[in-house]
Amino acid sequence: MSKLYNTWLGYFLLIACTLSCGVNAKETLQVAVASNFKTVLQTLLKRSPLPNVDVKISAASSGVLYSQIVHGAPFDVFLSADDFRPQSLIKEGYAEQSSLITYALGELALWQPKAEKVNDKVAIANPRFSPYGRASEHYANNHFKKPVNYVYGNNITHAFQFVESGNVGVGLVAVSSLKAAYSNTQDQKYLDYTVLPTNQYPDIIQQGVIISSTKKRASAKQLMQFLMTQATQQQLIELGYRIKDNNASK
Repeated sequence: MSKLYNTWLGYFLLIACTLSCGVNAKETLQVAVASNFKTVLQTLLKRSPLPNVDVKISAASSGVLYSQIVHGAPFDVFLSADDFRPQSLIKEGYAEQSSLITYALGELALWQPKAEKVNDKVAIANPRFSPYGRASEHYANNHFKKPVNYVYGNNITHAFQFVESGNVGVGLVAVSSLKAAYSNTQDQKYLDYTVLPTNQYPDIIQQGVIISSTKKRASAKQLMQFLMTQATQQQLIELGYRIKDNNASK
């Protein structure tokens, strides 16, 4: 009798363990993220982690990520720094129309941490691949003495690093990068910037989509809904962005 009892007890514990593991197991979501949003997304998820979802971030310029998706990279979600590429993916059949969101609007700042350092170089993201780069080039061409001697970063984070390292004296960078750097270091140099008027460069409309080939649609939708909650949108303002329904022009 005791042996039979132990056998049934063993089966019960095995089944209970299996069910428990199934309920608690986290699904890993592969998310392609524009470089300016990598640290921000990490901060958001650190403050409010998603239940049952682990987010693995792959960051690069929006153009590079778009190309990777078209060539079959196994991403579940794409968070771009522009609206062009997510909408192109929808038209080309790589992303779901119904999943399209505008999760943030980017802001640019003029950053010159060492005002006494004089050179004629201006660091910006490469306009060929980066929406921040195109907006930066537009602003600089209209407000800087010509010809402008650009130093191109692969993305907006790379342009930020040119100035941070001292290799370039002036840069047009993301406000979010400066806020993140100051939050991490409390170094006053990250406060020495000027936010550029948003009507002096094209809107940087950051949109996201769920990739059509994903097998993790429920988790992907959970992430998209999380980004659009009122609490998350308020945090994005604090982290250096504008939001669409607040003070966006579009």
